[in-house]
Order: sequence, then structure tokens, then C-alpha cells
Amino acid sequence: MSHPLRAATVAALLSCAPPPARPAAVSRTAQVQPSVVEWSVGITDKDGPTPLIETVLPTTYQGRPVWRVVHRDGDPTSDGAASWYDLYDVDRATLAPVRSVMHRDGSDLVLTFQPDRVTIDRRTGDEHNATEVMVRDPMPEGPGESVLLSSLPLAVGYRTSFDIVDRWDEAHPVKRIDLSVERADPLQTPLGRCDVVAVVLAPRDGSFRIREWRRSAPPHHPVKTEYTRGPLVLVSEVRLIVAGDVAPCEPP
Repeated sequence: MSHPLRAATVAALLSCAPPPARPAAVSRTAQVQPSVVEWSVGITDKDGPTPLIETVLPTTYQGRPVWRVVHRDGDPTSDGAASWYDLYDVDRATLAPVRSVMHRDGSDLVLTFQPDRVTIDRRTGDEHNATEVMVRDPMPEGPGESVLLSSLPLAVGYRTSFDIVDRWDEAHPVKRIDLSVERADPLQTPLGRCDVVAVVLAPRDGSFRIREWRRSAPPHHPVKTEYTRGPLVLVSEVRLIVAGDVAPCEPP
């Protein structure tokens, strides 16, 4: 999930070291499905949750086939909602990140990925700051994480590690992530009683933590997520999924 809370250079080390192992995602791209997901964001907040719509659609960017994941406000008539979006393009063949574009409240945060580096472009009003960070073959985060997780074999006991570029950490954006899949009891949700696994994504620097409950059957659609960064604890749940032939959860 993306959130407004949610430059370092490691070129010398990466130029000498072999590329980090990528998750076994390439052979799993068929599991990704076009979808529309309605989230309730912040279900434990004292002011109540806010709606968010996530779309995952196949398209092209500069002639390159991509999965485009977009987060938007669930109510386009609310203040500022019509112009707010968080977009992530992920290569359909390799699941490599291609670009990330977030626009909100007059500010833009744009990441452009190359195989061994990423350009981070921040704009607010007349202020502009561009940083190039060296990182080899990172994996998607933010909205793009949805496509990554849908592609992986999320059986209990599955583990993998990979690099990401953390958009919210200007000082140390490159982070090594350890992903693990844990057993979880069936979860009572707005979708019904769902059989799930718990996916934990933890950077080795301890800067944040994501625990996401996903359907145990491929393509592992999301059900609930808990995002922790510093004092922020954001708990969100899915209220509706429209995607292919998704089997329904058991009625409540």
C-alpha cells in the first residue's frame, strides 16, 4: 500500500559484486490478473477508514508491455481527490520496475528505472531535486508490490530476498528486503471467511514492516495489510475484488 509517509550510492560495491538473486517471478507472470480492488485504508484510525481504489491493468509504456497499478481516492469528488494518483509500471515479462509516478497536493515524486540505477525526481512548486541511485535489478514496491506478490509461489515456508528503492527514505533509499510466508488462520473479512497466508516484508535496516494477508490460492489476491513505519501503524482491508474467475470466500 502506498502512503505519504511511505542520496545513497552503492555503485562501488555493486560494480564488483554479482547481481543479487531475483525472486522466482518470471515463470509466474501468468498468475497476475487484471483487477479492481476497493480498499478501506486505516480501519483502526479514530476518524475511520478512507476508501482507495487499486487497478491492475495490462498496457504499454514507450512500447514496453507493462502491468500498470494505479491507486486513486475512492471518492473522486472529495477535496483534491480528482488530481491525486500513485502509479507504478511493472514489466510484464520480468516484473522489473519501469517507473513510479506519484502526484499529490501539487507535489510529484517520479522514479525512472534502468537495469543498474534509478533516477528519483522530486518536485514541489518551484523546487526540484533529482537524485541518481545505483542499484542493480530492484523489485517493485508501493503499488507495484501487488503485482510482485501475485506472481510469487506464496506457500507457507517460502522465503526470498531482494532489493527495492524505498521512495520515502531520501537518505538511504536502497533496501534489502527479506520476504517470508507464514501460516495464518482463516480470516474474517468484508469478503467473507477467507483462507489466507501471511506475507511479511521486512527491510534489514528495520525502517518499516509490512504484513499482508493474501488468499492462499493463486493468484493470491490481497485481503488485509498492516504497514508500520516509525509511529505509523496503518491497517487496511479489502472490501471488494473484481478480477477474472476469483473464487468467493465463505459467506460471513
